[in-house]
Amino acid sequence: MDYGLRVYLPPLAAGPRESLPIVYALDGETWFDTLVRSVESSRTRVVVVGINSVSRRNLDFVPPNSCTAGGGGQALYLDFLRNEVLPFTEDLFGGDPRQRMLFGHSHGGSFVLYALLAEAPGSHAFRGYMACDASLGCLFDTATLWQDRYAAAHRALPVRLHLSHASSGNVLSNVPYADALAARRFEGFEFRPQAYSGSHSGIVPQAVSDGLNWLRTAG
Repeated sequence: MDYGLRVYLPPLAAGPRESLPIVYALDGETWFDTLVRSVESSRTRVVVVGINSVSRRNLDFVPPNSCTAGGGGQALYLDFLRNEVLPFTEDLFGGDPRQRMLFGHSHGGSFVLYALLAEAPGSHAFRGYMACDASLGCLFDTATLWQDRYAAAHRALPVRLHLSHASSGNVLSNVPYADALAARRFEGFEFRPQAYSGSHSGIVPQAVSDGLNWLRTAG
């Protein structure tokens, strides 16, 4: 399977690319331009990589769920990101692997949470995670099991998470999920749940702006 990539490189005045944060955006066809507008308007010095979903998001991003058919490819997709996308883009375009961020919306947001909890401390592919109005209502029990399994094996979660939700979106599943995650009190975990007034997709520009700003300055 071939997945197209869209890449934004900041001006040379931003400094050596090898020292810059790099943001990977799922559903690149939809959200790449939104991230680029955000970083350009704020003059944020980051590399942005949009990964096209090529109509496979219902397979690649989520396990079997109650909203869409064909799930179950999330583990293979995480392997694909780690083993192919990250080394390819960073060898070609630069970016600091210690400052990687992952953005996803809806099913993509659920994948971000899967990726957050699928890897052991010290093995996380990303340092910062942005899950925007994740489709947790479609897979709440499974997503809760991700938390349970991680907590049973590890006390530390040394990464950052910006978890946003929309008042007219997935608020009813995102709020209890965020509360349960905060109650785990993982060591080293920097967590910012954030509510927005708006629609499922309408909140993305503000959530992206806030999430990038917070992830880059937290800690």
